[in-house]
Amino acid sequence: MQKLILFLICLNLAFGAQTPPQAQHKNQQNVTIGQNITLDYLKQQPAGISRDFYIWLFLQQDISPKEAKEAYNLATRKNTKLFGLYFKKGDNKTLSRQTICQRMSLDRLLKEDAKCIALALTTKKAESLDKKTLKRISDNVKPHNAKLSKNLQILASKSPFKTLITQDAQTFASFYFSISPAYRNHLNFKIPNETIIKLIQERNNSFNRALKHIILSPNLSTFNASLTTLDPQSIINTLDAETSFYLGLNAMHHHKKNQALTYFLHSKKLSKYSFNKNRATFWAFLASNNTQYLQEITKSKSVDIYTLASLEMLQENPNFNIIYDVPTREKSADWDFKNPFEWERIKDSFKSLKASNKDSAKQLLLKTNNAETKAHYVWLSRDFNKEYFLMPYKEVFSNFSNDKQALLYALARQESLFIPTAISTSYALGLMQLMPFNVKAIAKELNQEQEVSYLDMFNPAINVPYAEYFTRPLVREFNHPLFISYAYNGGPGFTRRLLAKNYLFKKSNPLDPWYSMEMIPYEESRVYGKKVLVNYVIYQRQLGKEINILDLLHQTLVY
Repeated sequence: MQKLILFLICLNLAFGAQTPPQAQHKNQQNVTIGQNITLDYLKQQPAGISRDFYIWLFLQQDISPKEAKEAYNLATRKNTKLFGLYFKKGDNKTLSRQTICQRMSLDRLLKEDAKCIALALTTKKAESLDKKTLKRISDNVKPHNAKLSKNLQILASKSPFKTLITQDAQTFASFYFSISPAYRNHLNFKIPNETIIKLIQERNNSFNRALKHIILSPNLSTFNASLTTLDPQSIINTLDAETSFYLGLNAMHHHKKNQALTYFLHSKKLSKYSFNKNRATFWAFLASNNTQYLQEITKSKSVDIYTLASLEMLQENPNFNIIYDVPTREKSADWDFKNPFEWERIKDSFKSLKASNKDSAKQLLLKTNNAETKAHYVWLSRDFNKEYFLMPYKEVFSNFSNDKQALLYALARQESLFIPTAISTSYALGLMQLMPFNVKAIAKELNQEQEVSYLDMFNPAINVPYAEYFTRPLVREFNHPLFISYAYNGGPGFTRRLLAKNYLFKKSNPLDPWYSMEMIPYEESRVYGKKVLVNYVIYQRQLGKEINILDLLHQTLVY
């Protein structure tokens, strides 16, 4: 009886909250809102990103200053998007001292008192000041902002680089990430071995991030070349997996293969995740030409770009198990899978019941055992020793060619794992994670501003066609699925600038395309591209088109 009561309570939590007051889609006034949301409704929903997104929508409605304040205070992540709307709606227009100072021009700011300067001046803005002024401001702001004072002191020195390398690892990283990309070119000098050893031995995560960023910067070639004069044994025991990998990559770029192999094997040893372990092992092969490393990768149960390439190189059969479909009931779901909060309640309830009440957890899992909620069912019940390449919502995806289906499935798997109500911290929406400004632009181009709202992005029948429309110019311009994925994730401008620099994906580089894929400067896009490309190959094969990943990668060599 107690188990039954607990289960009923969880079902009530999962499905008992009222649904928002509905407005008929045909009568929606504006694509930016599309639904009347009430403050009471927001208060009933679980805290998190989904509610933050609904608060963002609520703050765009015709509401009172009091309602705006209450809604804003409910937010979990009070970002600039929410604050900007709250400030416009609120009745308190008094800006904080920091905001007032930050809005000043540099000339005006420098005439203010030291506290105002300490609140608003950034190291990047200070780069244009003469050294005498920098020294004076550094002294004045020290009691209020020690970090800024130290950065200004480094800028004011006769040789910022020489001064910087005398600092501790945290100060080095703080300064590096505070200056502009253009000013970082002033750091392109040889760094003495004893200095880099001392900095690395501090085991500072921020410094390790800075070192990786430097290795990824083609304009810091002198600094990077000096890193190869190090004996790896002098630092190897203080390196983490990621820093060791990028030191190996840098050594490969400078033709120091034995040195690189040491770094890659250390990275492999420390890597926690199969993707990173396979990456380091694959590069150990590239450094040594020892197929033993490829053989090791072929035994992996994970599907990634390194596994697929190794299997093709050795013509081996895979050791992983791909699941394209799971049997579910054909009946429709009896819960609103297009409502983000309903899925959050199911997920949270299942998590709490899984350990305490397995019978009730099974009953809750049964709620998702439907064809249209197949992705939810797999999310809750997945076997982590298997690789799921689901193909849900075929009635939507089948409207496009097989090539486009493979691309859309590949993107959707990486974006949302096919959860229709996925919302990111930047409010990317739905299965295909479309940004609100892109939704608005597409609705305008399709003359659907009066019919389609942001909340419609939780409907795969609308979200997927909008994403397909969004990919059309990307396919025309970038053609290759790897470049398309970079553009989908980082933006077409990012990808256009990346390729225009003409230092990546070169036919003359014997390490390419592998080297270039590791040198993408934006980390999220770097990983995203490799994963989407593998998804694309797997889906193409399932749709009947046998694609060789090595041939596909060779096609990325555009220069």
